[in-house]
Amino acid sequence: MEAAEKKEETATTAATRENDLVAEQPVGLSAAELNQLNARILRAELMGDTAAVAKLKEKIASAGTATVLAAGPSKRPTESVVLSRTHAKGFSYPVKSAPEAPSSGKHPKTATHNAAGEREKYFADDDKYSLSQLVSMEKMQSAEDQNALFSRLAGKVVEKVDDDYGMDDAFIKKALNKESLDQMNSRDRDKAIMEHKQIGAALGSCHYCMEGPKFLKHLVIAVGRKALLMLPSCTPIAEGHCLICPIQHVSAATSLDEDVWEEMQTFRRALVQMFEKNEEDCVFVETAMDLKRHPHMTWECIPLDKETGSMAPMYFKKAILESEGEWAQNVKLVDLSKKDIRHAVPKNFPYFSVDFGMQGGYAHVIEDERRFPSYFGKEIVGGMIDAEPRLWLKNIPLNFNDQMKSVNKFNKLWEPVDFTQKK
Repeated sequence: MEAAEKKEETATTAATRENDLVAEQPVGLSAAELNQLNARILRAELMGDTAAVAKLKEKIASAGTATVLAAGPSKRPTESVVLSRTHAKGFSYPVKSAPEAPSSGKHPKTATHNAAGEREKYFADDDKYSLSQLVSMEKMQSAEDQNALFSRLAGKVVEKVDDDYGMDDAFIKKALNKESLDQMNSRDRDKAIMEHKQIGAALGSCHYCMEGPKFLKHLVIAVGRKALLMLPSCTPIAEGHCLICPIQHVSAATSLDEDVWEEMQTFRRALVQMFEKNEEDCVFVETAMDLKRHPHMTWECIPLDKETGSMAPMYFKKAILESEGEWAQNVKLVDLSKKDIRHAVPKNFPYFSVDFGMQGGYAHVIEDERRFPSYFGKEIVGGMIDAEPRLWLKNIPLNFNDQMKSVNKFNKLWEPVDFTQKK
């Protein structure tokens, strides 16, 4: 009897524990949530809170285990994402799911003329959409889409044209055989999947994303809620050269959210105050190029002595005006004294910007990325302080000991103005 009671008690206890484990079973984390947790871990490590570090690491480990268990022993964890596309104008819109049944490829005939012989419509869907819907669809397209459509129509025109049968008539005839709506949505979906894979590849090879394998955690100076301060892994242009990066993977400052922008400005004010105590000025440089590869944006802060810093606006203005070709479609020099870069340059445009301390600066919309060097800002600063060109041409890496010496030295300067420790 006692043995039977013990077995029942053991079974009851095991069932209770199993129910507790099921109730506390964590769910898998998305890439953004994982990035935020890594930022909190790094911030706790900098503040010396070992208990919080252990707790957060346990949460990440349990979440990874939960993802694998939910997928099953013989299945890989699947990812569900909302596909969206962003074209050159900066508009982002969701992509419709694939149609349930494939299109037959046959276009039904439609009446284009009335009984009197007058043309009422050109295409079968002329009266399918309202004016507001047509405007919305037009906003979702870019000049690249229109050029691609024109190229397809022009490539299909093989008929000879004369005075009676012009090119416009030939285009209309070929446009009657245009793609169906399902085919257009399917093409958009394929492009969105390709863009999603490109973003995933960029995140996997990023040097500034905390969850990435190439992130150098020992170079981090301070971590805020939305941004961080770290030192470059290569030889700096000048002593005190540092980077301000958003924690979220963003390609340019023109795409930053308001809260991220405000915290990066707080880092900027703290750095200006820090260098001011050493009687130094500083410039903040950003080069947003090759945006199709989804780079991680950085603000490079480079300190200068007072005399050189006072001449920096003149040097940068002259260099920007002389950059690229003589003729340009956009204004060569954009003044940032009365508005920031987010209100001066449209989204998804490549650009170069420089700010002088807490004052405004200049921006330049890059016309031809092949003729504009990615080290443009560092080259100008290097010329002002007579630095060796190899520092910005070759990006000479530092060994671990030299990196740690730079971190320790910078921490002593940063500690009096560190606002992240006060939160």
